[in-house]
Amino acid sequence: MQLINLKKNRGWILALLVLPLSFNSCSKKEITLEPRQSISSDKALTSKNTVQAAVNSVYAGLKDGTLYGRDVIAISDALSDITRSTNRSGRLTPENNNNSRAHLLLWSVAYELINEANLILEAIPSVGDASAADKSSWEGQLKFLRGLLYFELVRAYAYIPTAVITANDKGGVPVKLTGTTSSTLNAYSPKREATAAVYDQIYLDLNSAITFLDNSLGNGLATKAGARALLSRVALYKGDWATCVTQSTAAIGEGVGTLSTSANYVSSWRSAVHPESIFEVKFLTASENVGQNTSLQTSFTSLVTPGVSCSLGGFGDLVPSAFLLTQLGITSGAAPTCGTTPVPGVIARGNDVRAQLYEWGAVGRGTPNIECTKFLGRNGGINLDNVPVIRISEMYLNRAEAYYMQGGAANEALALADLNKIITNRGMTAVVATGSALLAEILRQDMLEFAFEGHRFFDLKRRGQDIVKSPATVPFNDFRILAPIPTSDIDVNLVQNFGY
Repeated sequence: MQLINLKKNRGWILALLVLPLSFNSCSKKEITLEPRQSISSDKALTSKNTVQAAVNSVYAGLKDGTLYGRDVIAISDALSDITRSTNRSGRLTPENNNNSRAHLLLWSVAYELINEANLILEAIPSVGDASAADKSSWEGQLKFLRGLLYFELVRAYAYIPTAVITANDKGGVPVKLTGTTSSTLNAYSPKREATAAVYDQIYLDLNSAITFLDNSLGNGLATKAGARALLSRVALYKGDWATCVTQSTAAIGEGVGTLSTSANYVSSWRSAVHPESIFEVKFLTASENVGQNTSLQTSFTSLVTPGVSCSLGGFGDLVPSAFLLTQLGITSGAAPTCGTTPVPGVIARGNDVRAQLYEWGAVGRGTPNIECTKFLGRNGGINLDNVPVIRISEMYLNRAEAYYMQGGAANEALALADLNKIITNRGMTAVVATGSALLAEILRQDMLEFAFEGHRFFDLKRRGQDIVKSPATVPFNDFRILAPIPTSDIDVNLVQNFGY
């Protein structure tokens, strides 16, 4: 089965489901939704074709700019210590400065998609022309997607279980497992569940998805490997080291995603489908191009083509910080110039092949910067990139950290082997490390591996670390570590995060 292009057609699918577009009306007693129209879901979701279209619509929703279209990747890294805002367009500057309320904004869209998933799950048993295999596949995919969305919500709006300031903890996020087609949610009355309860539900969804799915759908849709890989990440955040090891190992064993070597690492990032991807969000056609203002390409680079600084593309709003460049072994000299006789910029790199994805940006938007080129129109058009959400390399680094955290010399040896699997595949010599030095190197390699992929802020958060950056450090006990719940969604049952 292929994921069809539903972004431009998503409106009619949402209409069939009578979906709320956003939780954006305020009430003292309830949250009010605005329904698309009055066609009831029990009439809409009665055939294999309509259910399949609705399932695809949930996937299409992941492309929203507040999710993997940009913010989950770009804003989370903007909040961290590995990026610097150029202020060329003004976008991502407030987030990089960690201004109050300049944070992740996925709440409304995530709950909209969860509601879609719930409505479809409720309709599946009554679809008469679908086979048992169809129904099992849909259930597995939707539970994977619901688990993914609840994970994105709880890690943004709540403390992560491995690092909690109890005095400031207001709980997790609301958990809703039934759909609504009503314009008012008298029965919904959401409240923040305990963070542990949200993680328990994510575990239930992903373990259920594992039982329903195989790997036949490919990395653009939910697979058994994808569910195992996501559960590996969730377990790491929960501090459930044994489950993280088990699911990382199982995900690797599923054979979805191939670890790149130093010889093909750069070309892997130039392929439309990244060969390391276990799950990625696919932007399939030119009609899905989000454009020069908000794509990941324009957010991270001003280039159109690698190595061509005299051809101006996007803005390059967010570039690597001096800290990240140093950690990558990158030093720069004179910037490139254009004109009658263009002069390339000067840049030096070490043996780490990941540094090859950082180069001088284009001339023409102020002073050129060293920029990240992980997203550079890999689908054949500028500002059109599939977005890897989970790569196979993460499984080795998750497992390495989980092994270490379980303690003991034998586990340290296993952690070191996984760490060196990444280090040597990135062109460097294996290291020898034990104790705290081993953990520090695992975390450092995680930072280098997933820079500009939306991991760093959450990695600091889950370990209770301050964000050391310019213009000012953000301590872990600062209220800005948590995203604010939209003011319009606060009611008597839904408590705002502290500090807002």
